[in-house]
Amino acid sequence: MPDKKLKQILIIDDEEAIVLLLETILGVYDYHSISCMQPENAVALARLNKPDLIILDVAMPGIDGYEICSTLKSSPETSSIPVLMVTALALSQDKKRGLECGANGFVFKPFDPQMIISEIEKLLTER
Repeated sequence: MPDKKLKQILIIDDEEAIVLLLETILGVYDYHSISCMQPENAVALARLNKPDLIILDVAMPGIDGYEICSTLKSSPETSSIPVLMVTALALSQDKKRGLECGANGFVFKPFDPQMIISEIEKLLTER
């Protein structure tokens, strides 16, 4: 299991309730979180903070999670950061599109807190 006290996770989601829920879950498991509710600032924030993992919502106004993920994965500065996509879009083509743009994992809303932590720990261990 990775040393969680040293792990920083960037949450990118435009819904305040989801951001607060994820911050709470991550805090309980001793992860440090940074949040971004403006998708247009997400890539710059990732480059600035170089988090250990990014939790990324798919459906956001303006720039969606697929576009953000593609941009992150095509940049040498951020390409190695694991991206866990979280979405209410539950169709198989949505997951396929997420994986095609470079996502390392996919979790559907509503999610169980332990499922999110399990995915995070799996992705951080693989890194």
